[in-house]
Amino acid sequence: MTNAIHVQKISVSALCTVSTGWSFRGRIDPAEGAGTVVVQMRDISLFGVDWVSCVRTEVSGRREPDWLRPGDILFPARGNVSQAVLVDERIGSLQAVAAPHFFVLRVTRSDVLPAWLVWWLNQEPAQRHLEQNAQSSTLVRNIARPALESVPVALPPLPRQEQIIGLARAMQREDALLHRLRQTSQQIMTGLARDLLAG
Repeated sequence: MTNAIHVQKISVSALCTVSTGWSFRGRIDPAEGAGTVVVQMRDISLFGVDWVSCVRTEVSGRREPDWLRPGDILFPARGNVSQAVLVDERIGSLQAVAAPHFFVLRVTRSDVLPAWLVWWLNQEPAQRHLEQNAQSSTLVRNIARPALESVPVALPPLPRQEQIIGLARAMQREDALLHRLRQTSQQIMTGLARDLLAG
């Protein structure tokens, strides 16, 4: 009897739709009191989207934007760090769009957890594929949609996806605690140095 887990080998394009962020005609100008926020590169981190820092702006066009919703995945099309970020429940009732330099991935299959796909895209096999297929200039790396859509994904059953996501989140929490601990330690050392200088 074997305990082997069945893992499907499949591409990103078979798991989700991939579209680009909202196309603004010019600069993204802040508009106080506007009903829409736009997610830009500076608003994301490994911990997700910082909705408080997002700019409020007016969105105009002939069509209604495809508003971001929980479960969507943001992936930077440009930059030397290509980390996928999950739009989670913290978006609340915000009307939000992604800036045009993001790809927006929306999972279309019930046997794929968006958080799993985010985790996978940030792992070494997917990152290596993107690195090999990127269009690099001297300053910045560009990811084309076909390169992202062709990323190979190893897809285990849902219970296994949940286990790995749980482990990844626990490690993320541990990293955050260690970061805070290092900051506190540094503040203590700085205080000691100042006290010594003050005599």
